[in-house]
Amino acid sequence: GRRRGSRGTTIGRQHAEPTDEHKSLECHRWELVSRPSGLVSLDNFVLRKNMVDCALNVGDVVVSVDMLSVDAFLRTMLDDGAFQGSIKLGDTLPALGYGRIVASANPKRPRGMRVTGMLGVQSVVRMDSEKAQGLFPMPSLPYVKNSHLLGLLGPNAGLTAWMGIHAVTKAPRRGDVVVVTGAAGATGSVAAQLAKLTGARVIGVAGGRLKVDYLRETLGLDGAVDYKDDDEQLGRLCPDGVDFLFDTVGGEILDDVLRIIRRGARVVVCGASSQYNGNLNHGKVRGPSESLKLAEREATMVGYTVLAHLRRVPFAIVHMLWLMFRKKIFLTEQIEPGIESFGGAMVKMFTGGHIGKLLVEVNAGESWRREAAPLKKAE
Repeated sequence: GRRRGSRGTTIGRQHAEPTDEHKSLECHRWELVSRPSGLVSLDNFVLRKNMVDCALNVGDVVVSVDMLSVDAFLRTMLDDGAFQGSIKLGDTLPALGYGRIVASANPKRPRGMRVTGMLGVQSVVRMDSEKAQGLFPMPSLPYVKNSHLLGLLGPNAGLTAWMGIHAVTKAPRRGDVVVVTGAAGATGSVAAQLAKLTGARVIGVAGGRLKVDYLRETLGLDGAVDYKDDDEQLGRLCPDGVDFLFDTVGGEILDDVLRIIRRGARVVVCGASSQYNGNLNHGKVRGPSESLKLAEREATMVGYTVLAHLRRVPFAIVHMLWLMFRKKIFLTEQIEPGIESFGGAMVKMFTGGHIGKLLVEVNAGESWRREAAPLKKAE
């Protein structure tokens, strides 16, 4: 059921609409009050209420937020010196999302336009003309739900997965053995499906029986490893070694795969979620202790972000749309209801409490649901 606010109603469930008599809107926002030490905790955040002034300067807009994306990289921004930029104590938590402009003094961003961008964890956001340039009109595409723009076609899930499989290095080919870590998450599950479509044999790594069953039965992977269980599973599933690794986790799991890479293997790194709960931005990270295997096996390891491959984004989107149309690819969505659920969703992101894409619905423009993937992968 829905999570409820203190008065028995879910916070922020209707689009805010300013009127001539009502020049401000109520906003609920999550604020950083302390920097996490280790695992992120609800004690690091507080949910506050404030009023957003809708008497605008030239170029300003006010956006009523519909949906927010819960992403692993947000954890790094809570520390000092983050690659994506750190937030200060007292700042609104960062998050990608989408919503509708409900007040505007900006001719390029008129009232009623649906937009997506870095909106922050808040139900209403006012942006000046400079920040409004970072809002992008939401396209109307066939077979595409709004939430796909944060997940299957989003920069931190589907597009990151596509670049890692098809653009960063030589793509997997028929007969290759591919391992995907974090394979039950948003990015990993898309990467695993894309690798499978190349004709490769794909092994997914995840934590817990529920996720392992999901990889085998729902994604249709050739094998699945529960990293919380048996250390020998990977070797048994890949007796002849690994040709391609798509890594989102780092740490011990990365070392486990490096030990069994084959000659000429490709290792693609887009994240290190196992390391995000430490002082990631200050060098206190467990690096790969098996890196010598790269030299011994004449293998390559490459890291990347989507930003380095922007010219490939249009082609990636067209390819993903074609696969969606043919029902060859999907992404399970787990949607938490209400702005008040975001803090708990952040904790859930790092404690294994979700499968697929984790989202928070803020306003009533989107129906609350957990979208289950089909029982079997479409042929």
